[in-house]
Amino acid sequence: MDDGVETTTRIALTGVHESGRTLPVVEIPTEDLSSFNWLNRHWGIDCILEPGATIKDTIRYAIQTTAHNAERSMVYTVTGWRETEEGWQFLMPGDEAVTVSLPGKMQGYNMERHWEKIDIATSLALLDSKVAPPEILFPMLAFAFLSPLNHFLKLASHEPKFVLFLVGKTGSRKSTLAALFLSFFGRFTGTELPLSFRDTGNSILNHAFSLKDVLTCIDDFHPAGRQEESKLTASAQSIMRAYGDRTGRGRLNSDSTPMETRPPRGNAIVTGEFPPDIGESGTARYFSLELHDGDVDLDDLTMFQEEASKGVLQRCMFSFVEWLKETCLSNKEVEAKFISALKNLFEARRSVFQKACPNCHGRVPESAAWLEIGMELYLSFTAARLELPKSDLNGYRNQFYEMLVRLCKQQAENVRQDRPTHKFIRKLYALLESDQCCLLNRYTTDDYIPPNCIGYEDDMFIYLHSEPAHRLVRKFCEEQGESFSISNKELLKQMAEEGLLSPGKEQNTKSIRINEKSKRLACIYKSKARQIYDGAL
Repeated sequence: MDDGVETTTRIALTGVHESGRTLPVVEIPTEDLSSFNWLNRHWGIDCILEPGATIKDTIRYAIQTTAHNAERSMVYTVTGWRETEEGWQFLMPGDEAVTVSLPGKMQGYNMERHWEKIDIATSLALLDSKVAPPEILFPMLAFAFLSPLNHFLKLASHEPKFVLFLVGKTGSRKSTLAALFLSFFGRFTGTELPLSFRDTGNSILNHAFSLKDVLTCIDDFHPAGRQEESKLTASAQSIMRAYGDRTGRGRLNSDSTPMETRPPRGNAIVTGEFPPDIGESGTARYFSLELHDGDVDLDDLTMFQEEASKGVLQRCMFSFVEWLKETCLSNKEVEAKFISALKNLFEARRSVFQKACPNCHGRVPESAAWLEIGMELYLSFTAARLELPKSDLNGYRNQFYEMLVRLCKQQAENVRQDRPTHKFIRKLYALLESDQCCLLNRYTTDDYIPPNCIGYEDDMFIYLHSEPAHRLVRKFCEEQGESFSISNKELLKQMAEEGLLSPGKEQNTKSIRINEKSKRLACIYKSKARQIYDGAL
């Protein structure tokens, strides 16, 4: 069994009970054969070892010496690209040349082994259909065709590091739409998706490692209550970070040597009714697409679902993989040029999106560049297979670029909304406007200070007692089921770095004279704070 990191050996056993009934086939690790702990577990308590100190060794010896001609085979428990003596091979269930076995709900993955031009034409028709708005269809198609490029983008030091988050209310058909694009890699429906937030976080990430160079879906971020929201949000945080950093959880073997890590190696669509509250860095690790009621045309959707059920989309992806082998992986020299071209294309397009969306989080232009690479390779493949001039597809290229710029600006705003400094100021104003706390005029205040006073103000600054204000905002967030984990010290530091606060010479607070007394306060620019609250900054 080869999982892409290590190879293990398992033994398939059957037997005949003395009663004459055939015992079911069981699979056990090779190292478990001699212990016979598997005997009762798999074949029941009426399969009894005779007494004797050496009986286990005797039976083990008998099994092994009668199995010289046992069939031996290599079983892959991973998908995606593998380099062999014959060249590059894309491992997927359905290949007669190799055995690929995926567990449980992963069994929907499959790839057809032939194609026709109509299959590619059908996939292209998706972009002109009314299945969903173009702002949904284009990125999802690009993401699907980006997935088989993951291996080579990693070799180019630019492995995709984000997930696509499809947000929509219940009944908006988001799971069904995700299943349609997963159908490039197998047979899936909206109720039969590979992964779900009802699975444990460790289970999700374990499967994500096996699903190399393919697209998967983690379905239904929809907490039913406060306790479940905390649990699912923690899962979402670990998923976003695993895909966003492409790192696996470090573990030790029994002898304290480090185990090989198992990071996600494919791409994932996450669906949910609303985005999880995972902070600025978590939000930056996904690219959000929003699906509204009525966005999905059910007639068009049904038509493409029927095509997918016939294997049309699987055949299109098979053709894409074969095209990559023919044009980009035919020999080592061509392969090196392909990897170099991917590197240059990513860096060039990232620079373009950085200029188109200045001051946005650095991960946003990267996500846009990866999506554009997926679309560019898809359109080049389509032009080659359908024997079209590349210029015939320039309209799709231009449309997608303009679309990505708009989506980047929306995503940048989503990330900015989750910035701790902006969140603090918005919550602070909400507390002030609901009279849960107050600010006094710096120049007209008297000796009496109300219990809910957290600072002072004038025309230019808000002067905060930073620790009580921080504690009040954190409590307010907890009551609303939101996280606010940043410390007061780090909050002030970030506000100073963003130019929202006027720092002192050695600290981020200043000594301010209030009513003839000196107080150490955080001086926040009032105009900038108001712009954040009003959504203008």
